[in-house]
Amino acid sequence: MTDLAAIILLLGSYDVETKKVLENIKEEIAKMSIYYGENIFTLLLEDVEIYKTDEDWICVEKFDGKVTFIIFERDSIKVKDVVDFKAKNEKDIVKILKELGYKSFVKIPILEKLKVLATVSSLVFVIRHRELTRCGEYIELVFLLSRNLDPRIVYMLVNREVEISAMLKELIDYIEINFRVYESEGDLLETVRRILYYKILSNK
Repeated sequence: MTDLAAIILLLGSYDVETKKVLENIKEEIAKMSIYYGENIFTLLLEDVEIYKTDEDWICVEKFDGKVTFIIFERDSIKVKDVVDFKAKNEKDIVKILKELGYKSFVKIPILEKLKVLATVSSLVFVIRHRELTRCGEYIELVFLLSRNLDPRIVYMLVNREVEISAMLKELIDYIEINFRVYESEGDLLETVRRILYYKILSNK
């Protein structure tokens, strides 16, 4: 059993430039996690699948031929285990689930996945780095909020060069989402470090 300090969900566009920024944020959080000796998992939506079993949610993060299983009890959302495996594809993941003793399971679709992540996340960072993207992260955020995601754990971080709409400004004020503007990627990483420290690490 591995103690889990927090799950951080990263939402943003997957154009090449923004994806690199998201990966850099993930790497920075990993460095802080190691330094403070806390197990913090930062999840990018496209790198995560969730499997539903009779008793558990299995959150599967995929990276570099390996996967991390974060196993939650479905009723209590209590973490039962966090384990790493070698896996190249979904067939390997299914094999591992069977080896762990799960006889009945199904991979859930994206909206159901968002619903589960809304329940287990300690912080949600919404990154708006470029203007010319499809804004899918806004749709994901609104859905999460509709599934009772606490707006107090949501931080919308927007590049100062990106103009946001009046409707989004009103949504931010109405729901009371945390909003920050950053000047550069360095400024963005410093903002993430500060939020992570005061909201997660200083309470440990």
